[in-house]
Amino acid sequence: RLVNSLGVIIMLYTNMMIPFAAIMMKGFFERIPSSLEDAALIDGCNQLQALFRIILPVTLPGLAATFSFAFVNCWNELFLAMMFLDRELKKTLPVGLNSFIAKADINWGAMSAGAVVALLPTILIFAFAQKYIVQGLTQGAVKG
Repeated sequence: RLVNSLGVIIMLYTNMMIPFAAIMMKGFFERIPSSLEDAALIDGCNQLQALFRIILPVTLPGLAATFSFAFVNCWNELFLAMMFLDRELKKTLPVGLNSFIAKADINWGAMSAGAVVALLPTILIFAFAQKYIVQGLTQGAVKG
């Protein structure tokens, strides 16, 4: 049941990225002054409203940077996908690109075209989230 299941791969990728995201977001959450949440609570927000209206918008650059790096890490992962997926319809893009390598020859044209197609989602994510990523990387690294 574990072989050829995209759900298993998604769970594995998620479990691999949770520690990375927690470590990366720790710096962003430590930078948020508690007075922001206190002011929201005094103004009549409950805990959930303070989270969604105050805390999340402040941490948006960190979330964008964390999501972008986690996405790239999962998108390019080859080892687990090769171990768990062997049906043609279930293969991920890196495994599909790896199939262009034969014992005697490499189909460079098809591999290059596939690599360009595989890069498009990553390029689009970084293009739209670029300003948040730059803010997020600089804000999370500086303390105090």
